[in-house]
Amino acid sequence: MAAPFLALGLTGRAVLQLLDDSTLVAEWDALPLAFTILGVDRFDGRVGRAQPTIDSSAAAAVLAARTTSARTLVAAAPRRDHPYNLARRVASLGHLSAGRTGAVFGLPDSDVAIIDPWVASGTVADRSAAAHHVASAARAVRALERSWPLESVVGERDSGIFVRSGQIDHVDIDETYRIAGPLTVPEPPHGPSVLAWYGDPAADGVPDVADDVDLVIGSAGQPIVAIGLGDEVPTDATGTVLSAAVDGGDVDVADLLHAARQLLADGVTATDSTLPLRDALTLAIAPRVPRRAAFPVPQPHPWL
Repeated sequence: MAAPFLALGLTGRAVLQLLDDSTLVAEWDALPLAFTILGVDRFDGRVGRAQPTIDSSAAAAVLAARTTSARTLVAAAPRRDHPYNLARRVASLGHLSAGRTGAVFGLPDSDVAIIDPWVASGTVADRSAAAHHVASAARAVRALERSWPLESVVGERDSGIFVRSGQIDHVDIDETYRIAGPLTVPEPPHGPSVLAWYGDPAADGVPDVADDVDLVIGSAGQPIVAIGLGDEVPTDATGTVLSAAVDGGDVDVADLLHAARQLLADGVTATDSTLPLRDALTLAIAPRVPRRAAFPVPQPHPWL
């Protein structure tokens, strides 16, 4: 059996440390990692406990401009950002990074009672209800990002048609979130962004979300597991996320990169650094779901 690929999970504090040190950025970019989660502390229950956090999408945009190979998953925060805005950020990052980015959804280990400004019910009283909100956001981001196919942008000088707008779809979502769509950003050139779920969908009460995302990370029995610094890498895992989050603090980024470098030297499979994230993980693209057209079929300009 092939050794598992390696990924990293950076907390908000670790991301800030990385952004502040160009040497660390260069070392991180040089490692043949599958991806790095930016803001993994959103899923370990420490956000809101005087721990610094970050806007993962903004950090990903800055890091994409300063690197050539590093691939990232941004920790999505649907309780702060409406799924429509999340989808715009995720799709925009896909364009800016040439397919090196995606998003990860999940739940914190504690403090699940929330006031969600984007849904009618507002207060979420238990973990299962919160998970359904987050899973709905993930499905909405996927549907929105695919509502405007990139191949519809044709720029035909002869006909005067810039976009074959009849190929752009409404998403018509009427679940936890009500969204008509479509998105105002076309799908990235390397296909839809990679979406992941951090945790155990069955334990979270949303087992079906595994069918709506590309990866499930961090739960026992899943192909991709999360471990801490010094933990043994499972031999039966498809992939391993080495996390900077530890009880009571964070691992120094330099120490985390050193540990990752050692694991790669010890035989953990390196990932081709030249590939977009979806290709690096050999993830298939699901067929586009037929939906209601958002615009009529464009006609050539009469003066052409």
